[in-house]
Amino acid sequence: MVAVYHNPIIPGFSPDASICLVNGTFYLVNSSFHLYPGLPIYMSTDLISWKHIGNAINRPSQLSLSRATTFVGLLDDGTELVATGGLYAPTIRHHNGITYIICTNVIHGASNVLGDERSEQFLIHTTDIRSGCWSDPIVFEFPGIDPSLLFDDDGRVYVQLCKVGPEFEIYNSEIDITSGAMIAEPTLIWTGMAGTTFYVLKGETFEYHMLSMARSRNIWGPYESYEMNPLYTASGTAQYVQNTGHGDLFQDQDGQWWVVMIGVRKKKGRSIMGRETFLTSVDWPCNGWPTIKPITCDGNLEANFKPEGQDPLAASWVYLRDARLDRYHMQDNRITLKSDLVEMTSADESTTFVGQRQRRLEGTATVTVYKPQHSTSVRAGLGLYKDEHRFLIIEYDFHSQQVVFNGINQAKSFSQREIENVELQDLVSFKIDYTETSLQFSFRVDEAAWHDLATLDTALLTDHDFTGPVIGIFAIGDGIAVEFRDFEVDAVQSHEAKA
Repeated sequence: MVAVYHNPIIPGFSPDASICLVNGTFYLVNSSFHLYPGLPIYMSTDLISWKHIGNAINRPSQLSLSRATTFVGLLDDGTELVATGGLYAPTIRHHNGITYIICTNVIHGASNVLGDERSEQFLIHTTDIRSGCWSDPIVFEFPGIDPSLLFDDDGRVYVQLCKVGPEFEIYNSEIDITSGAMIAEPTLIWTGMAGTTFYVLKGETFEYHMLSMARSRNIWGPYESYEMNPLYTASGTAQYVQNTGHGDLFQDQDGQWWVVMIGVRKKKGRSIMGRETFLTSVDWPCNGWPTIKPITCDGNLEANFKPEGQDPLAASWVYLRDARLDRYHMQDNRITLKSDLVEMTSADESTTFVGQRQRRLEGTATVTVYKPQHSTSVRAGLGLYKDEHRFLIIEYDFHSQQVVFNGINQAKSFSQREIENVELQDLVSFKIDYTETSLQFSFRVDEAAWHDLATLDTALLTDHDFTGPVIGIFAIGDGIAVEFRDFEVDAVQSHEAKA
C-alpha cells in the first residue's frame, strides 16, 4: 500500500493512538481521559480517510469517570503539569475473531493532589467492532499505565505495562484473557535506555517524548537495547510537530510497516490542539532494527468530523465524566439542556455541558440561545473546555441580563472576566473565532451585528497537559430547560472574521 496520508490523521484531542487491522480495515483507538463516551474508535481502509464510528465505553454502567479529576502540580523544572485522570493509553488488538482493548482507568484520590491516585487496568472486547457492542470491563490489579497485549502462538496472553516512578520501567505478566486473572506475576523486563524476537517500544513525555526499543528471543528477557536509541524523537529539533512519542507499530495489508504516535503542532510555544495522532512509514528489515521516516505535517488542516445524527450518543458528541444523559434532548438542529447547579469548575461532578472536539486550527463555533419562557435564573452559553482548571466561556445570565466572558487557567494563574449589560427580547447568539494563535469571543442580540467581548492569545491554554480542547454548550441553573439552535463547531471562517 502506498498511502498519501495527511498528518495529523486524527486532528484535535486524540492522544495515545493504537491500531489493529481486521479483515482489510484499520481500527484506531485513542485515550479520552475525562470525556464520556470514552475511547473513540476510528476506521479506515486506506490510512487516508478516517471516520469516527463510535466509542468503546458507551454505557454509563461500564465504569465511572467521577474521579477523572485534574491535578495541577510542579514538574522538576518548575513548569506546571496538568494531569487529568480517567481513560489512559488504550491498546487495541484482534485475535481469533475477537477485538480486545486493554486500558487504564486512572482514579484520582479525594485530596486531588499529585501522587494521590490509583490505576485500574481493564479489558473489554467485541466480536463486531462496527456494532458498538463492547463488553463490560474485566478489571484486574496491575499498577502502572500504558498497557499492551501480546497473543503468543502457543495460546498464551501477555500484558506489558509501564510502572511510573523516578524511572519508567517495563513489566511483563501473563494473564487469562477471559477473566483477567494473573497467571504469572509482573516481572521487570526492561529499564529502557539506561525462534521469535520480541520487541518492546517505550516513550517519555512532553518535549522529551521519544521512542526507544529493545528486543529479546524470550518474552521474559533479557532484552537488548538498540544501541542507537532513541529510535525516534523531535526533541532538540525545530520541527513543527513536536513532543512525538508513544508509538504503536503495525503492518498494512501488503506487509508494509507503519507507526502511529502522539505529536503536537507547535508554533511559537503554542500547541492549542493538544496531543494529536500522526502517522509515518517504517522500514524494518528482517532481523534488524526499524527506521522511522520523519513525521511531516503537510498543511492539510481541513479535516473535520461531523456528528452522525443528533442522537446524544452519536460518536462525535462528548460529555464530562458521569453525565446525566436525561438532561439532554437533541432533535434536528435543536438541543435542549436541563440546567444543573454544577459549575464548570467542579472537580468531579458533571456540569450540563455537551460538545465536540475541536478539529481545525482555524475555524468558528457558533450557537443561538433562546430565552426561557417561565424562569430567568439560569446562565447558558458557549465554551472552550479543557478541564475544570482551564476553560473559556461566553454566556448570558438571564437573571442579571448580562453577557459575561469568563476565562481561567489555574496552571498559569490566569483569570479574565468581561461583562456587558444587554437586554434581549428572544435570543442571543455566541461565536468563537479561533486560529493557531488567537481566540475571539463575540455575541449578538436578536440578529443584530456581532459585538466582540474578549480576544486572547492561545498561549494562555497551552500547558504540559494530557487533554485537548472541546467546544460545547452549557446551562447552569436550577433545573431550567434552555433551548439552543444551530450549534456548529469548526465552520470555515469568513474573510470578515479572519480580518
